[in-house]
Amino acid sequence: MTQTKIEANQDKCQSCGGILKFSPDDMALKCVSCSNVEQIDIKKDIIKHDYGKDEQKTKEYNDFVKQNKVFKCSSCGSNIILNTLEVSKTCPYCSSPCVIDKTEKIGLKPDGIIPFKFGKEKARELYKKGIKKKWFIPNVFKKTPPIDEMKGVYVPTFSFDAKAFTSYHGRLGTTRTDSKGRSYTTYRNISGTYNSQHRDILVETSSKLDQSTFNSINPYNMTEVISFNSSFILGYSVEHYNQKLDACKSLADNIMRNKIKSQILSQYSYDTVASFYQNTTFSEEKYSYYIVPTYQINYKYKDKNYTTFMNGQTGRVGSGYPKSAVKITFFVLFILAIIAGIILAFYFS
Repeated sequence: MTQTKIEANQDKCQSCGGILKFSPDDMALKCVSCSNVEQIDIKKDIIKHDYGKDEQKTKEYNDFVKQNKVFKCSSCGSNIILNTLEVSKTCPYCSSPCVIDKTEKIGLKPDGIIPFKFGKEKARELYKKGIKKKWFIPNVFKKTPPIDEMKGVYVPTFSFDAKAFTSYHGRLGTTRTDSKGRSYTTYRNISGTYNSQHRDILVETSSKLDQSTFNSINPYNMTEVISFNSSFILGYSVEHYNQKLDACKSLADNIMRNKIKSQILSQYSYDTVASFYQNTTFSEEKYSYYIVPTYQINYKYKDKNYTTFMNGQTGRVGSGYPKSAVKITFFVLFILAIIAGIILAFYFS
């Protein structure tokens, strides 16, 4: 196997020459040797690219390409960015050594970043608190949530903005009950147009998260997005985007269409949607490429491996944890008992 070695020329501490890492608690670089803190230049001039136009041919982008490589982990298939400021030499997902046998084109440069808000020590506390709020978790697991390994990984996302014009028509039903307890539904037709504006519709493009898992740790506070600066990734791993921009744009369009449908229907009073049709056209479409912070928690419970993700900005714990079959069964039986009680009460009334 041919091995390509990438040098790790980290920024050095001005006091002792030691290695600097990003410290979420200080929002600055901190020396691992002498704890000296060095400030990071923070900017908020985020670029919004016109969708469909090539925005890569700039000096800043060309410099980014020269300084970064993408390696595909031969063990788990993850695409990870390695750069001259990278500290970690292992895959953040499977812990395999970052020995590169294949490099790929780096692609887009991140426009913005949401830095980690807290380090691993606080992350462990937030994870345990978050798990205790979840339903259907086994009691033993909830009391002492296991953490075998915790890693901070910046996940790639595309953010989309657009204006939308929608024409629609449909049929809504309203249910009423007469004096004898009999229910009936009346229908009415609706139609009209609706203008809306959408900003920062976030779509993940990770090889290890799907949109459902990503949604479980959302939302992110997009007001805290700042201009990308390599200093914020020192000590953390950065995953390269796994889906092309066009595919993410299609998903964002669907998210916006569903949001528009909900907004339109919220204007009406109804009990049933018999039919609904919409035709939405988008304009002034823009995008940005952001990386956002996540913690990946790996652990084993009852001889089964689990991975749970947590929002590295808000501390929100996502899906992926074990569930108690006993608790779920009792909950289902409880719901069925309520439904049966309602039916019997209606039948004998």
